[in-house]
Amino acid sequence: MPQFDWRSRRVVIAAAVAASVIGVSGVFIVLGILNPAVAERAALPPIMPTADAPYAEPRFEIPAAFTAEDDARAKIPLSQPEVHWAFADGPNLPPLVSPCGGYLPSDAERVGAHQLALVSPNTVKLRRIVVYRDVNAARQAIGERRAAVQGCARHDDGNGIATVWIWQPLQIGDEAMAVGSQRYRGSKSLSGHQRGVVMRQGRTLVTYFDSGQSDIPPTIAEIGPYATVAKSVATTLASAPWNH
Repeated sequence: MPQFDWRSRRVVIAAAVAASVIGVSGVFIVLGILNPAVAERAALPPIMPTADAPYAEPRFEIPAAFTAEDDARAKIPLSQPEVHWAFADGPNLPPLVSPCGGYLPSDAERVGAHQLALVSPNTVKLRRIVVYRDVNAARQAIGERRAAVQGCARHDDGNGIATVWIWQPLQIGDEAMAVGSQRYRGSKSLSGHQRGVVMRQGRTLVTYFDSGQSDIPPTIAEIGPYATVAKSVATTLASAPWNH
């Protein structure tokens, strides 16, 4: 399987998580990222459930058979004390891939979700599965994200800093796209990157994503491993009777 060119992103592999995580070696590798100056660090996006997050009722519990591998991986002991697994269930999760900022209208149509993240002081890597009320709501959810990465391709963060987004459609599932972002001050890239894949199959959105402190802008090509594993998940979801 292809690997991220982590060396080109100025990182050092500190340890590997036992076995392949989320189906692709390297997607959830424990990384020791070179620490940027404190003043230049980007705030990592919130990932855990929050009381004010919109969602719909009745809630849907994603079948245990579909999440069993994540549940097992969350129990894998990690060798670095500053690195830990963060596990969450339920649709009240904060926004993810929302370039214009804030919740998206379709977030109010979420009925179920499952998330496993590998968290270190400077990096978050996760897989998030979100089930919507119906296929139309899920189609709206990925459409809103596609519109946002175009409409807010250069988002003003204030204080002379902007987040610049890139994206490209992918032939995975019913529809998918690769996305990435980098913070800038003028033409100078700053610490703070995001990259990943958003895929829709039926009424479910699956997002593989990482955020961290790299100052090297991400490229579509390096997102390849996320796309590889997303294809496998799309196949599984296509045959799931609850996903239509």
